[in-house]
Amino acid sequence: MPRGEFKLIVGNMFGNKTGRLMLEVETLREFGRKRVLIFKPEIDTRSGKSKIKDYHGKTMEALELSIRDPWQALKIVREKESEIGTRFHIIAFDEAQFFPANSPFYLLVDELLARGYDVIAAGLALDFKREPFGSTLLLFAFCKGVQDCLWLNPLCAKCGKPAALPQRIINGKPAPYDSPQVQVGGKESYEPRCYECHELPGRPAPPW
Repeated sequence: MPRGEFKLIVGNMFGNKTGRLMLEVETLREFGRKRVLIFKPEIDTRSGKSKIKDYHGKTMEALELSIRDPWQALKIVREKESEIGTRFHIIAFDEAQFFPANSPFYLLVDELLARGYDVIAAGLALDFKREPFGSTLLLFAFCKGVQDCLWLNPLCAKCGKPAALPQRIINGKPAPYDSPQVQVGGKESYEPRCYECHELPGRPAPPW
């Protein structure tokens, strides 16, 4: 069986990455007549149980996947295929950043592609510390060219320029560098910022 194709939707918070993923799935299902199975990390509780939600509040059903054992996806795919009596064409993952970089998530995507499934993933590129977030940037390795990657960034909440960074806010102030990397939240905890407007108290200075 030929290896599957991969597409990555990446960018900053509030860039509507989930919305674009949902649009891709809707188009594939309606016009391509494709069978698509969607997964989300169970740690992401913002959209409600077994749902993903775009920036405007629209939802779509998704299966929850443990970030500790993403290999469970293979078992779930087999079970769902047995239920419907046929094979899925495409496996989609939302919020890929919540799968840690040292988890088997990268290997899972590689295995799905090797088994002939097309894969679409959406994820946050950088965390509030301006550092790579989880598995997202590792997935660039599966992109064959620029046509396989869509980068979505919103505008800076302070100056209106393209905003590549999430600004975490705690009690109205920028979160310090030593805060935990993962803190699930939305507008109450984050806003998009450009590099010029991004603030990170306590960020270590370079050694020279």
